[in-house]
Amino acid sequence: MLATLELKELLDGKGFSEISEVYVNNLPKEIQENTDKTIVLLRESGTFLEMFGNGSFFGKTNQIEVQIFYKLDIDFDLDEFETELMKFLVSKQYTVTTVREHTLDPDTLQMTAVFYVAHKKILN
Repeated sequence: MLATLELKELLDGKGFSEISEVYVNNLPKEIQENTDKTIVLLRESGTFLEMFGNGSFFGKTNQIEVQIFYKLDIDFDLDEFETELMKFLVSKQYTVTTVREHTLDPDTLQMTAVFYVAHKKILN
């Protein structure tokens, strides 16, 4: 299964009340202008092969970009939510590799956050 789909299942299964919907790769047109929901978009950002030996490799790390588009009427603490989200991912063997600054979407005026996680797998 693609790493982005695995992460989507993990987030959907946890059921964060702050997250309205999680999407993989792109946002549907009807969601792109929506400012009433907090949306998470997951995209592949890199794959790294590791643990080479005997003419093969036995490890693979997938890096995923996590974009959060916050609803305009934010009714929760962003820092607490993001910290809880990252701690959850770390508890599930993800590594938070980069955290970007918050930005304001110029079209929708939504606060956005971006961070990257990596997930390493040992292969047979």
